[in-house]
Order: sequence, then structure tokens, then C-alpha cells
Amino acid sequence: MRFATQAGGAPSGQEWIDRAKRLEALGYGTLAMPDHMIGGAWAAIPALAVAATVTQKLRVGTLVIDNDFRNPTVFARECATIDVLTNGRFELGIGAGWLDRDYQSTGIPFDRGRVRVARLAEAVTLMKRLFTEEQVTFAGEYYNVEKAECRPKTVQQPHPPFLIAGGGPDILKLAGHEANIVAIVPSGITGSGQIPPEKFRLETMREQIGMVRDAAGARFGEIELSMFLDCTLTDDREKAIVELATKTGPGGRAVIDPDLVRNSAYRGIGTLREIRDHIVKVRDTVGITYFCLRGPDVEKLGPIVTELTGK
Repeated sequence: MRFATQAGGAPSGQEWIDRAKRLEALGYGTLAMPDHMIGGAWAAIPALAVAATVTQKLRVGTLVIDNDFRNPTVFARECATIDVLTNGRFELGIGAGWLDRDYQSTGIPFDRGRVRVARLAEAVTLMKRLFTEEQVTFAGEYYNVEKAECRPKTVQQPHPPFLIAGGGPDILKLAGHEANIVAIVPSGITGSGQIPPEKFRLETMREQIGMVRDAAGARFGEIELSMFLDCTLTDDREKAIVELATKTGPGGRAVIDPDLVRNSAYRGIGTLREIRDHIVKVRDTVGITYFCLRGPDVEKLGPIVTELTGK
């Protein structure tokens, strides 16, 4: 098993450095960063490069870069450079984009999902060729390059692992074909719409992994399955569930059904033992072995990381 955590930044550069060092000491395998244009998130590549510089074994990754905000030829060079600077500790997480506010703030059109996934598929194909070939000429529907080059060549061969995150059939099929790591998310996370409760359940996650398996065929056994787990450490699980359900509700009224919080595969709520047992249940039920833990208690979850990684 492996554990990552995701952070968009820190109050200061020194606090970012200190946190990276603490995460490594706690046994986390990866520090990952999102790619949002709102909410104060930092630019991922320079921040990850610094985090890798002050650590020895901690991997760094994008979770995930929005493909629509990057030219794949330019981005491939950035990825190759950070892979060399980190001596092969970079994970290339990429997705088709989902948050409409990110697109509004950049002025980039928010195309329908199938278009964004098709564009991502071309970008992944182009980037893999750039990592492995001396010169690339590519003519697609969305990208066209002539005699493109990517330097330096990556430490990880044939290239850094591609992590593709998604929940819908189209992107899961793409992930099955192309990804080294697949991060399963609830389908329907697009824009600011509401997601049906069943999308958060283990049964749905199993169906999504089945889509990856069907697309991957014989290579499915080589794919590492991953997910986000939002954690709340508490001695009173039921009280925490009610509080999470009413967090943004006017007058303390529940804005979501507490059962959605209680039964979500994507939430770990309770004591260290309860959160640990939830992780093990997900692993044993659907085969996920790479967990990205999030929330205010990430560093307090160190004992779980130590136990389940055996480090």
C-alpha cells in the first residue's frame, strides 16, 4: 500500500518546506498538488520541485493537472525537467478538467466532457511520444506539431508514471488504455452540480474499476488503483457526521443527507482505528492500494500510514 496527501500550498515558503519534511518522516510516499485557478492554490511544478529538493525519498506529483490549461509539448518538457531534478520521483497526474469556475477565471472554453476527454487522449499520446522519441511529428484533431523535441530525457523509463483521474465511462476507458495509476472519483463531478448519493458507494466504485479492467485487458494487473479519502479524526463519529452534513446549512440545517456522509467510500471518519479499518475495507473490497489522504488531520494519521505500509 502507498499513501499520498494533497495540498494546494502553505502560509509561507518555509512552512511548505517544513511540511514536506514532516510528511516524509511520517511515512507518506507522495506529496501531490491540485491544479485550480481559484481558491489560492499555488502553481504545482515549482512548489513540487522545492519539496523534492528538501526531501530524500518523498515522491511529488500533480493530482491532477487540467490538460486544457497546458500545451502538451510545453508541459512534457516541464515534467521531464522535474523528473530529472527529483531523480525520478515525479508522478504525472493529468485529467480532463471538471471545475467550471477554473475555466471562467482563465477565459478558456469549458467544452462538453467528451471533447475534453478526447483532447486529453491526444495529449497523453503526444506526451508519451515526446518522452520516448527524439523528434515527434503529430497531426491530431486538437494538437499538431512538427519535429517537436523534449529535453531533458526522463530518469524514469520510459517516462514518469501517468496518473489519470476520472469517474465517467469515457475517461475510465482512456485510463484503462493509457494510465499507470488510475484515481477513481465519483462520476458526475463536473461544474457545480449535485451528485447522486449512490455515486459515493463502494458498489459504484467497483463498477467503475470494472470499466478500467475491461479497457485495460491483459495490462490491468500492472495498473495501480488510487482514490481520495477525506479524513476527519474524532472520538465521536456520529457527531462528526452530523456536523459535516450541516456544515454550510443555514440555521444549522443539514444541506446533505447524513447517510451520504456516513456511507461514503470517500470519507474516513472516526478514531485512528476506525479510519484504518475503513481503508482496509476499501482495499479488500475493490482493490485500491494507493490512498490520497486529505483534511486537517493528515499528519495525525501517521500511525495508520506506518502500520499499513509496514515502514
